[in-house]
Amino acid sequence: MRPETKNYLNGIRIFEYGQGIATSYCSLTLAKLGAEVIKITHECSKENQYTTSLSKPLNQTYNEMTPVDLALNHSKKRIKVDLNKPDGLNTLRGILKDIDLVITDGSLSKHGISFNELTKPNESIVSINIQPFRCGHAYSQYATSDLSLFHMSGNAHGILGPVLDPNTEPPIRAGGNQSEIVSGLTAATASMIAMYRKLQTGYGCHIVVSKFESLVTMAISGLANQAFGKLPPTRKLSDQKESSIGGMVSAIGGVLPCKDGFVAISPREDSQWSRWLELIGNPDWSTEERFTTRTSREQNIDELWKLLSDWSITKSKFDIARSGQEVRVPCFPVNTISDLLVDPHLKSREFFVPIDHPRAGSLLYPRNPFKINGQSPKFPLHPLQEIEKPY
Repeated sequence: MRPETKNYLNGIRIFEYGQGIATSYCSLTLAKLGAEVIKITHECSKENQYTTSLSKPLNQTYNEMTPVDLALNHSKKRIKVDLNKPDGLNTLRGILKDIDLVITDGSLSKHGISFNELTKPNESIVSINIQPFRCGHAYSQYATSDLSLFHMSGNAHGILGPVLDPNTEPPIRAGGNQSEIVSGLTAATASMIAMYRKLQTGYGCHIVVSKFESLVTMAISGLANQAFGKLPPTRKLSDQKESSIGGMVSAIGGVLPCKDGFVAISPREDSQWSRWLELIGNPDWSTEERFTTRTSREQNIDELWKLLSDWSITKSKFDIARSGQEVRVPCFPVNTISDLLVDPHLKSREFFVPIDHPRAGSLLYPRNPFKINGQSPKFPLHPLQEIEKPY
């Protein structure tokens, strides 16, 4: 029997300094695997709290951090340093002597600090710099935001599908700070590759991760279709059935309205369609020639979706999904965040774990979404710890 490894990144020390979500998400990914993360914040500012656009403070008694801040920074240690004073620089140098990996976004330069100069004595440090673009290239001086990067990346068309009329129906974006999360995960992957290289050579390296390029990699299906001259279907945002899943409502599936939300169905194969018809009671219209083949259903999709919606609107999304799965038709409720917190699969996996914060109370956080040798990595997660000295 293989021995259980309880702390996969035990002994790896990480320095994090950044003003966006990407650096925090990258280091959190590694902290949840057992790495020790020391987060530096400038003590004279409220940076790293994401209060301007993402969230309001939790409450009157705990207003120095937001829910997003707490979620991104649990299982870390934090030191507040005055980066404008010599003592602050000396503190940074002391921390970096025993650091394996540095995660930043270039914001140290705002304090006149040369990161290369700080890390120069330690050739074994792996450093990750997460930038909107890469320095020295065409867009490197451009001002950006998560919204602008998402639309630059082609994902509004490549993933969701182009709209029917771009002049009247502009592309829509996916929510959830896509450029920050995707580049944070990219940086975490790159850092582990670099750490493996360090084990082989003894030397660190400097990596620049581009948020823009990280997002472009997500448009792989659109890029592949373009290479073969096959454009994705357009969508009409004024039409609920099309806007709900980005132009993919067709004879092979889509989203139906229910009395408590929506349900996504996908009876792609003829055998699945037959079982779906049985589930909804084999209505008289199902034998009409316009609905008997996949091609004919595609040609009459508006009428078909109206009939299916009339059936689903009085039913629960959960009941429809359960019945669909019983007859092996791909069918799931369109979950809200509240639905996820009580989802039976996630509960059985113990996916959400409570962490007790001394002032914010008990908060739920997601575990790692994978198992190793059949076991989920389980580490002692804890709220962000404020410390005065790193070690």
